[in-house]
Amino acid sequence: MNLAIFDIDGTLTETNAVDEICFVQAFADAHAITEINTNWTEYEYVTDSGIMFQIFDERFGRPPDEDELMNFKSCLVNLLEAQREKNSSLFVEISGASRTLTGLNRETEWAVALATGCWHDSADLKLKAAGIPTEHLPAAFAEHGLSREAILQTAVSHAQQSYDQSRFERIVSVGDASWDVQAARNLGIAFLGIGKPDHELRLRQVGASHVLENYSDYMQFIECLGGAEVPHNESV
Repeated sequence: MNLAIFDIDGTLTETNAVDEICFVQAFADAHAITEINTNWTEYEYVTDSGIMFQIFDERFGRPPDEDELMNFKSCLVNLLEAQREKNSSLFVEISGASRTLTGLNRETEWAVALATGCWHDSADLKLKAAGIPTEHLPAAFAEHGLSREAILQTAVSHAQQSYDQSRFERIVSVGDASWDVQAARNLGIAFLGIGKPDHELRLRQVGASHVLENYSDYMQFIECLGGAEVPHNESV
């Protein structure tokens, strides 16, 4: 059996923009932290947990405690919910995402899991707002590690338990960002990119062998899952 592991923001849902707005605002509202660096590529770990721990270390010289983590998560979810109530179009799915997950679950050769750098509750809100049913899928979130690699490894472990597999013959990470490519490369697993034409070029430059704009062509997606390669070294 093979395993396809999906990121969420920008991969299954069109939520990169609203997530960034709410994420930045949550720092201000929950912890009075403003003027944070939003060039996410400059962080050591591009995950909710990795970014939060780095910002707390830079501002306060310590990691956040449990109460601070809970306050931030709660604030983030409330901000996202307020945005959803104001404008639900900010939470649509990537075209064909729900249909593709449903179809892939019926494929005997493929298992499905989620691995996202988002906190569990914010990820759950965005998926439900986009109408993508994933409650039954094994998953890993920012709570499972600071790095994308740690989160992906946890998702694989959860999938092995869920699908009763000691190992998967082939693992493909499906994502939309350069850090997703890097994590797949570091773990030695295949990567399939999701991104519009202007974004496709960057994903290919950093090592993606296959990139699709969306999931509108299911058979093409299945073909790309089978053909996607472990990312090569970045060319730029």
